[in-house]
Amino acid sequence: MSAHPNPPEILARICKGDGLLASLGVPNRRDVGSKSCVSRNSPGSSTSRLEPAHSFLSLQHSETHNGSGGHGGTNLPNQIKVVCIGPAQTVRGGISSVIEKIRDRFPHHVQFRTVATYSQYTGNEATERGSRLVQGMVFLQAFARILAAGVFSRDTIFHIHLAVKGSTLRKGLVCVALRVLRCRFVVHAHAAEDSLFHGWVPEPIRRLLLWGLRGANYFIVLTQFWGDYYVKALRLPPDRILRLPNPAALPVLIPDRSTREGLNLLFLGRIGKRKGAFETIQAFAALPDEIRKKSRLILAGDGETEAAHHLADDLRCSSETTVLRWVGREEANRLLMEADVFLLPSRGEGMSMALLEAMAWGLAVVTTSNGGADEFLTSDCNCILVKPGDIQEISAALCSLTRNPKLRLRLGTEARRTASQLSVESYIAKLTLLYEDIASDPRRSNRTQALFSAK
Repeated sequence: MSAHPNPPEILARICKGDGLLASLGVPNRRDVGSKSCVSRNSPGSSTSRLEPAHSFLSLQHSETHNGSGGHGGTNLPNQIKVVCIGPAQTVRGGISSVIEKIRDRFPHHVQFRTVATYSQYTGNEATERGSRLVQGMVFLQAFARILAAGVFSRDTIFHIHLAVKGSTLRKGLVCVALRVLRCRFVVHAHAAEDSLFHGWVPEPIRRLLLWGLRGANYFIVLTQFWGDYYVKALRLPPDRILRLPNPAALPVLIPDRSTREGLNLLFLGRIGKRKGAFETIQAFAALPDEIRKKSRLILAGDGETEAAHHLADDLRCSSETTVLRWVGREEANRLLMEADVFLLPSRGEGMSMALLEAMAWGLAVVTTSNGGADEFLTSDCNCILVKPGDIQEISAALCSLTRNPKLRLRLGTEARRTASQLSVESYIAKLTLLYEDIASDPRRSNRTQALFSAK
């Protein structure tokens, strides 16, 4: 009688052997011990030098590597393998946008791979709902790939992007498996609301998933507001929380808006209640006729676009309002270039990528402080902050920006200056140092705490 195959062999069969493992850069069992796979990062890509604020860390970074110019210090491997777990690039949203900005920009010694746990929204609020069966298969395939990397490539670091509800279910299961396998992983939270689970998830399942999430080496948050939330919700020690604001890519040139007549007002994001899209239309309709007739409101995004159309019709401002569906990067950049004011009066946010892009384009911004946005936004300095749902306050802010061009231009200049402090290069440098610290010593590091100080 033949012997039963051991678990790694079973897993290899499930994963169909070479093809699935190779897609993650994991060597075949017969190749274990051979040199690591060559990074798939773009040739010539490298991290820009650290900004002066991180000069202390830059010095420590140089001391980590050996004198021969390689990346192999005493404890640091020559290649750091990172598997980034999140949505597919076809999914519309902030997490996809972040991954797109960074995936090909790591230094050569960081081998950065992505695994998508879903490729289309299936929730009731989705405009174009995907098949739950298909998305279940996408998740199972991703789960098998993650297990393969965890079993066959023990030095892999997993970077798990987490939102809420369905994301908590998927990523929580992944974290449970990785914690059981004693893998090294980081959870990166992008929640925009304080509801981790669907209401129907049983309490024992919730406890299991939270146990998995608590196994992370570190828990990355976008603002201190969310750091405090996860310390309480997951019962995490504060020193496991690392704060890393989303990155902003600055356009080299921005248009001169000082000579424009009238205003182009822009809203980018999911059209619905949470982002404040309907209040945006109502505030625009409430503008005095002499201002509204010289202005143009454009909303672009997925979600309740038909409801937005009907609202503009009902409020008799449809001739000055354009509602577009989700637009691609080139079209979004064109809209940002042509806009004068960006509106995002959200009721809940993690850290909006659309907001950061608008600031990078030098737009005056009208938004709210929800989700800890007031940690990098100051009203009348680099934005105008309004209360969520306050239509009169939003309308008054638009009147002020229309009647005071100097204020509008000053806020745009300061917004761009703020965005410049959240550069993609600095973001990449911080993640690189985090991966290096985990790769050299999976225990918490003083250097990591200094770099990602949450206070």
